[in-house]
Amino acid sequence: MKTVIIILGAARSGSTLLAKAIGGHSACFGLGEINRFNEEIENPDTHCGCGEKLNLCSFWSQILQELNLDFTSTTRQSDNFNVGIFNQLTKKKYLHKLINTVVFKSVYTNKLVEREIENTFTLYNKIFEKTNVDVLVDSTKGLLRAIVLASRSDKNINFKFIQLTRDGRGVLNSNLKTSYSIKHKDGSIVNYKGHDKTKNPSKLIRAWLYINLRNFVLLKLFYKKKTLFVNYEQFTGEPESNLRKIYDFLQLEYEPEVLDLSKHEQHILGGNASRINAKKITKQDDKWQTDLDAAILRSFNRKAGWFNRLAGYK
Repeated sequence: MKTVIIILGAARSGSTLLAKAIGGHSACFGLGEINRFNEEIENPDTHCGCGEKLNLCSFWSQILQELNLDFTSTTRQSDNFNVGIFNQLTKKKYLHKLINTVVFKSVYTNKLVEREIENTFTLYNKIFEKTNVDVLVDSTKGLLRAIVLASRSDKNINFKFIQLTRDGRGVLNSNLKTSYSIKHKDGSIVNYKGHDKTKNPSKLIRAWLYINLRNFVLLKLFYKKKTLFVNYEQFTGEPESNLRKIYDFLQLEYEPEVLDLSKHEQHILGGNASRINAKKITKQDDKWQTDLDAAILRSFNRKAGWFNRLAGYK
């Protein structure tokens, strides 16, 4: 049976780098944030993880051709191919369906997102067929989406989860960055605008706390056997030992080549610049210690410091 491993956690926790590392294995393929498939292929300026513009990437061009789509398609129209992000899942009137799925392991059904679910499995299967790998690495991060997909046992795909946790202060600092650069396949370096620094730090702190606390509770209580808990700082500090644990979890033999991120061309969608830029796994440098404003740091410690310490951060 084929496996899809979904990386869960808050945004800016390092899921792109982790997906790229896992995807370097000969039996794995890194998808990236596949829920962004539609917006990525509709954007003419988007780049694939291979460094090419997405509309020039031979891999995704072939996938689209097999799905009878092209880069000019408005794929999110109701009569076309949409994988979306299942926005309907969080509406209060449908929460009882999720509760049944989480607690009683029932199959999640909701006609409003059924097409998105089916399209997601179609996309998974097309990529399995093309790559002939055993494992796809989906770094979409949404827990509810992961639970819904994993409930579909009839699809003959085994789902596993990685809950990736990063020091909340590092996540906050990354969210507040105003720009980043990517070196593309042709050698050009292009600067891109990042997040607006006027973004409310309190909202970012609350989002990090909510996502991680919710994930820990639900995964520990209901999906413990399906989940591997990974610390981002430990992963970057000791990549070999952590990747060995991950491949053991996936029932794969460790391959030393995975530490060289430049060894294999990858086609990761979405995520940050590391999908193209990262050539090796480097230890996390704790830039938050010098970059974060003292008042923002105090606010974080007051609102979320307790959970950060619980997660192992001093």
